[in-house]
Amino acid sequence: MFQTPQIKKLTRKEIKMYKLKSDIIEQIQSYHKQVCELYFSLYEKAENEEVGLLLNDLYQHEKNRENYLEKHKKIAKVMNCWLLYPSEKISNQISDCLKNITPKSTLSVTDLIKIELYFDNCLIKLYNALAVEDEPNETIANIFHYMVKKTKKEEANHLAMLLD
Repeated sequence: MFQTPQIKKLTRKEIKMYKLKSDIIEQIQSYHKQVCELYFSLYEKAENEEVGLLLNDLYQHEKNRENYLEKHKKIAKVMNCWLLYPSEKISNQISDCLKNITPKSTLSVTDLIKIELYFDNCLIKLYNALAVEDEPNETIANIFHYMVKKTKKEEANHLAMLLD
């Protein structure tokens, strides 16, 4: 005889710990928007052409990251994916990354690359934590695991620029 599986009732505290994957991606997109705003404000103040060009490139790079996540957010929304990861933890990680950066009034190309490396490192930490939570989810590709690899590759490219 067919028996209905028992579904565990979650407590309010446990429910608060779960977050829609699409909402998590949206929070990460907001991080990229804030980094874009920082680069744009620095671009407006740039006095050196080379620094201005790099700031424009970094701005576009962050915009591309934000846009790339948009399609994954839509997929996650359709698939109704959830993760056990508190949103305030993401918010805290993002705000820590942004508050710990205070660019000098005059920036060199090297300074900008170091800032981008710092932002990459923040993302890698966040994506690593999310990838662990997303591992059991086999219904959709683990976007966070992929983003760790992608961001590490970008970080390596930025490091190479510093060494040139």
